[in-house]
Amino acid sequence: MDLTQRAYCDRILRVDLTSGQITTTPLPAEMMPLLLGGKGLGAWLLYTEQAPGTDPLSPANRLIFHNGPLTGTTAPTAGRFGVTTRSPATGTYFDAYCGGYWGQMLKYAGYDALVITGAADSPLMLVIDNDEVALRPADHLWGTTITEASERLRADFGHDWQSLVIGPPGEQLRNVAGIFNESRALARGGVGAVMGSKRLKAIVARGNRPVHVHDKEKYERALQLAYRAVRMSSKTTLMTREGTANILEIVDVMGALPTRNFQEGQFDEADEVSGAAFRAHNWKKDYACFGCPIGCGKWTIPLDDGKVIEGPEYETIFALGPNCAIGSRETIIRLNWWCDEYGMDTISVGGVIGFVMELYQRGQITAAELDGIAPVWGDGVAAEALVEKMARGEGCGVWLAQGVAAIAERYPQGKPFAMHAKKLEMPAYHPSAAKGTALAYAISERGACHLRGAPLGELFGGAADPLIIEGKPQLFRDTQADTAAWDSACLCLFPGYGMTLKELWQLVAAATGFDYPTAADLQLLGERVSTLARLFNAREGFARAHDTLPARNLSQPMASGPAAGHVVELEPMLDEYYRIMGWDSDGVPTPERLRRLGLAALLETA
Repeated sequence: MDLTQRAYCDRILRVDLTSGQITTTPLPAEMMPLLLGGKGLGAWLLYTEQAPGTDPLSPANRLIFHNGPLTGTTAPTAGRFGVTTRSPATGTYFDAYCGGYWGQMLKYAGYDALVITGAADSPLMLVIDNDEVALRPADHLWGTTITEASERLRADFGHDWQSLVIGPPGEQLRNVAGIFNESRALARGGVGAVMGSKRLKAIVARGNRPVHVHDKEKYERALQLAYRAVRMSSKTTLMTREGTANILEIVDVMGALPTRNFQEGQFDEADEVSGAAFRAHNWKKDYACFGCPIGCGKWTIPLDDGKVIEGPEYETIFALGPNCAIGSRETIIRLNWWCDEYGMDTISVGGVIGFVMELYQRGQITAAELDGIAPVWGDGVAAEALVEKMARGEGCGVWLAQGVAAIAERYPQGKPFAMHAKKLEMPAYHPSAAKGTALAYAISERGACHLRGAPLGELFGGAADPLIIEGKPQLFRDTQADTAAWDSACLCLFPGYGMTLKELWQLVAAATGFDYPTAADLQLLGERVSTLARLFNAREGFARAHDTLPARNLSQPMASGPAAGHVVELEPMLDEYYRIMGWDSDGVPTPERLRRLGLAALLETA
């Protein structure tokens, strides 16, 4: 099988930072129809190549960048790529995805994946120029911010190169640190800390190799159908106009907009921080990633202090706004700037500030313990002071930047309202007001996550009543499988507001020529990939006890809004989900299920 004629490069680039050795290996050809690429390839490489019990910040932890068969093609949003590793924040399997322009550049350079192991003695950068790959000193970049490092690299290499960089929090091994391609980020789980632990400041790439699809005529027809589906969707039209923030007011009306550290589900200033408000007052220009027909990115008008960002996205607005009772768009922009400039995950940073504000509200932490800062609800000045300390690694910012779960160990009286699952801070949908989403947060292999199959149709489009648990395990299983397929093909999830799995299947089948008779085969692939990620966690000691939520969701009824009186009835949903997935009562996939998914043979040949 010639994978180079099936939308692949058939090369994995491997870099050992300890020895400086750089090699390439072919893709596992016989396994690619079972894995596809992206998430599937990353999960397989991490599971089969990494020893159990590997410390996330040790040289042995693999940092795996990967694209998919559709990366670099003409498919909608074909600049998507991902990273897979073991997270220092959660200890779990972890994958994160990013748009921008770096992903297709790695593909054009001739690589389907980049596997980084080891750790350097001094700061380095990795330079990928087609077949020419080298490690170079990066001492002059160490300590620089995302913008500073990106601009220096652009000046040194030119505009036809793309860079991935970390900021000071990544260098300092903070759990909130991400990896940035200029304004786009592999944000969550401390992936930037993994890169920092290896003393790798940057990866720059350039390439000019074409991507060859298997059946050009069939692919062009599939492409037409995919773009038509995207263009005809009213949801993608809203994304173009108001970005991801177009949903904020809807979520608020549904009582699912987390406010004051998830104490409430509605924010009285929601209209001030909505997509419509940002569109009218703060955004000046649209931005699209490589190959994107939607353009959900928005560049802001510079503030009086000169701060300008790309965004803010919906998740950022929630985390730095309502979650902290902040209703000022300008304050949210400034807080977002600190995160983007220094390379931090906005969801986790907002989760930290909201948690600290509630600790202060309850008298469980003092201003003296926060270097004199009194974090009162809605106080943007106090919030910015705390975020600046996290960004610079100063004073209380050192331990705040380790995340909500770490802070709760320091202040155990706050554990009932430490809003995380598997130590990952919660995204922008209140679990008590959306029971299927609650199951997604509990189950997701990387911790609280809305991008691993959260059935948000229960909030948008009336797919199900968000306040009941009946049918939610099946709904989550289906969306989880679909999402894993999208992530393995490496397309952004947003075209899925118009496209269905059928259009994705048509593109993948034409590009790869793999024997996928129906779209259901792609969903089966998604379940296989999700199960492989679950196997990694099970090997690392994660089980049913970790598939849980904070006491605020499980035993403290919502006080107001459409979900008033509700808690999450998690245990029966877990039982049903495990049964549907073919897992045992502790959440471990059974040998029979592994055989049916083709994973038993896959792992035996690894």
